[in-house]
Amino acid sequence: MRSRLCFALSLLAALSIPAFLVAQHTVLVSTVITIRVPADAKLEIGGYATKSTGEVRHFVTPPLRVGVEYTYDVVIAYADGTVRREVIAFVGGKPASFDFRPHAPAEKAEPKKTQEKKGEEKKPPIEKKVEEKKPPAKKPEDKKPVEEKKSVEKKAEPVPKKSDQTPPQRKPDVIFVPTPQVVVDTMLELAKVTKSDVVYDLGCGDGRIVVTAAKKYGARGKGIDIDPERVKESLENVKKNGVEKLVTIEQADLFQADLSEATVITLYLLPELNLKLRPKLQKLRPGTRIVSHDFDMGNWIPDRLITVTDENGLEHEVYLWIIREPEKPGSKPGSQLLPQREDSTFVLLQEKDQKPKLKPDVVYVPTPQRVVEKMLEVAKVTKDDVVYDLGCGDGRIVVTAASKYGCKAVGYDIDPERIKESLENVKKKGVENLVKIEQRDIFTVDVSPATVVCLYLLPNLNAKLVPQLQKMKPGSRVVTHDFRIPGYKHVQEFEVDPGEGFGRKHMVYLYIIPLEKEK
Repeated sequence: MRSRLCFALSLLAALSIPAFLVAQHTVLVSTVITIRVPADAKLEIGGYATKSTGEVRHFVTPPLRVGVEYTYDVVIAYADGTVRREVIAFVGGKPASFDFRPHAPAEKAEPKKTQEKKGEEKKPPIEKKVEEKKPPAKKPEDKKPVEEKKSVEKKAEPVPKKSDQTPPQRKPDVIFVPTPQVVVDTMLELAKVTKSDVVYDLGCGDGRIVVTAAKKYGARGKGIDIDPERVKESLENVKKNGVEKLVTIEQADLFQADLSEATVITLYLLPELNLKLRPKLQKLRPGTRIVSHDFDMGNWIPDRLITVTDENGLEHEVYLWIIREPEKPGSKPGSQLLPQREDSTFVLLQEKDQKPKLKPDVVYVPTPQRVVEKMLEVAKVTKDDVVYDLGCGDGRIVVTAASKYGCKAVGYDIDPERIKESLENVKKKGVENLVKIEQRDIFTVDVSPATVVCLYLLPNLNAKLVPQLQKMKPGSRVVTHDFRIPGYKHVQEFEVDPGEGFGRKHMVYLYIIPLEKEK
């Protein structure tokens, strides 16, 4: 029997489930908040100005822990110029209502007690699926199956569909980030894939999801990606795994693709791209399953939500939505996906007595150790240097610089989870006297003391850093991983094979201060 997550611990004895897949149950539900204000008032929640209008405004929170108290700052600007500031408090899982019309009392609003309606559908629990724990070693890049060495004799490669041979001109919307195999397996399990399914992976990368669906379940699969390099890798992966009869790979814009054949859609995109896909997904046949890695669908409430821990100890969220028949008048309310509504705003909340979490500008993607070493080698780091890593992740660059070259180093990151990992890594390697880790917005950092700055950011973020970088001493070095600094000349570039198996090469670019503009 395949290893699957079970709902009752009493069933574990009857199932062949490894101990590390036992689920820990934590109930999470989205909470509806109703706020009443004058129709002409402007409403702001946690610094976000809402677009909704009217006297009654509804908000749907992300999934929250049931029974836990949460707070949020609210600012109401009335038409007469009066501004009212409040802190709303409510309990996860209990709908709350607040009245901020002029006649309402000005005291701190408390959540109103509401009784659960009969027949109201309960929101799905979040289940924690935990991999076997390993020592808290430095977190390497996701391991991938090692690709066999190719023989000298060239073999025929699978060819993309004829209609796909004219590549789209639009650039990819996201960086390619490989999904760990345990997450791939969980996504397909959660969707209950069978050989009767047709699995579409939008932004297929190296094709591992559709290849796994075909190889493990015998399902047909279609991978769609706009990046010709990813399409090439996918085709190689399809051939290597012998699933050419089941899997097709198409180079196309996923927003233009025909998804009508799909019974399962898998996604690993950014939140704004998921939202952009919603109208297209809503038109899919009832029963179609949508599975997303790490990112939700705004105010669409998931049917299931699971947290998976990969072999490196990193947690990944997997969301499942099922397309349902449109509700008919008089029918019992179901869990049909919510349509987009102007009066529902999806807002982030912080738990009571906690500060709001600062949101990172990019998804955290660990840099392979070979690339780390190449970046420091290219910069010709010595013990006299001061290395800054802006967006330091788990701290591997600054730790390597200190342990290998004996230099001072500082890692900056806005994400508290990354800071925690970095500090653990620094302590483990015994370089506390050389390395400093600081939680901070990288765009506020004074980089002038640095002689070497390392970056693994998107091009627009690299460009935003230019004024800060130009303040470094002449001759200082800036090394970027995969993404250049737009509009500026790099003096050297290197291609690095990370030795991870799926064939993706990484680029390293070296810049010298002062940065020189391209002509």
